[in-house]
Amino acid sequence: MITPAAGLVSILKRRASLEGTSSTTPTPKPASKRKVRFRVPDDGLDHDEVGGDSWLLLLLLCLATVVISVGGTALYCTFGDAQSSVCTDFSHNMDFYVGQVQRGVDELRHWLTRGS
Repeated sequence: MITPAAGLVSILKRRASLEGTSSTTPTPKPASKRKVRFRVPDDGLDHDEVGGDSWLLLLLLCLATVVISVGGTALYCTFGDAQSSVCTDFSHNMDFYVGQVQRGVDELRHWLTRGS
């Protein structure tokens, strides 16, 4: 059994008496009745008014993240190690996506000139 050092008092367990005599019967505590009232704080913001242009801000933040990521990778491949695996994967992906965009523009141009 572990005995505490002299002079230390446990904060987890109360002693029945301070003289050192321990009684096995716990003393009953009087029941304390406390009333707790919960209240939702009024923040003064109407949620219908706040969400008006938040989708536009989210879209702009997503586009800025993509531009920064692609631009940073392009700068790294231009001025850094162009033969790294990151740059080769990036160039393959850019070739694919630029090809898809060019194909879409060509189909749109064909569709618009055919209708005229």
